[in-house]
Amino acid sequence: MQDLPPLNYLRSFEASARMLSFTEAARELHLTQAAVSGHIRALEQYIGGPLFARHPRSLTLTSLGNAYLPGVQQALQQVQQATHAILRRRGVERVVISCPVSLMDHWLADLVARFGVQHPGAAVTIHGRVWVDEPPEIADIILTNVYKEALDRASLPLWQDQMVAVCAPGYLTQIGGIDAPEDLLRARLIHSLGRTEVWLQVFQRLGLPVATADPGAEGACQANTFGSVIALAEAGHGMAVVPGVFARAGLHAGRLVAPLGQVGPCPWVCTISDSSLLTSDVARALHQFIRTEATAHPPVLDG
Repeated sequence: MQDLPPLNYLRSFEASARMLSFTEAARELHLTQAAVSGHIRALEQYIGGPLFARHPRSLTLTSLGNAYLPGVQQALQQVQQATHAILRRRGVERVVISCPVSLMDHWLADLVARFGVQHPGAAVTIHGRVWVDEPPEIADIILTNVYKEALDRASLPLWQDQMVAVCAPGYLTQIGGIDAPEDLLRARLIHSLGRTEVWLQVFQRLGLPVATADPGAEGACQANTFGSVIALAEAGHGMAVVPGVFARAGLHAGRLVAPLGQVGPCPWVCTISDSSLLTSDVARALHQFIRTEATAHPPVLDG
């Protein structure tokens, strides 16, 4: 087996050929586009011919690339299957999910608990993230929020939520109520770090002065997750604007009110990673369970 190219060259080739994009392959593999392009050039030199025809804004496989791809995909899948087989012999097969921490608290935890009832032997680990995405080597299943225009073929959309402006009933009384959009100008705004644009977008949509929605404005408050933002709103510290999935429980329990109702579509989409490379039966079952539940019962606010 001395005439084998490096594994990272083959992974870059397989991802680029599957998506016909060095950029999307780099995103999936958590490499730079330059690194993927360099791997492909090195592999082409190793093979002795071009694997891709490079066009100004696209890629196509050459006849050599088309002939090489099925064997590479089969070989990579066999490596994955052999690795999983060894791990299964060493102990319980574990499925790792990477998910934004607020989404885990407000939706995923319940799903995993219900999946566990149906699959009592399944071992699941959840990595709760704040802003940073996990590399694909860390997690079998990755849930994330991406802007609609940034969707790629490596991610499958689950739902797009509506934004809602919420506060505690006592805080609403304290500021004299909110009956019209301009009444928001009396409220203390609670911002989510990393998503500070949402209040600006809401104010713009409602025709209010956007300078007032600046997270650096006097009296404004910030927290690093939507879960923390909701906790501050329920404590009566101010008004928060969040995707409906994070406000549902508080609204149903009466800890929160939404005096203006929904204030516009969420600017990003909740997605799940593609399942095509999953080799574990448990991982595939959990992936399908999440997709089915998200399709049948999307955790968004009713119209």
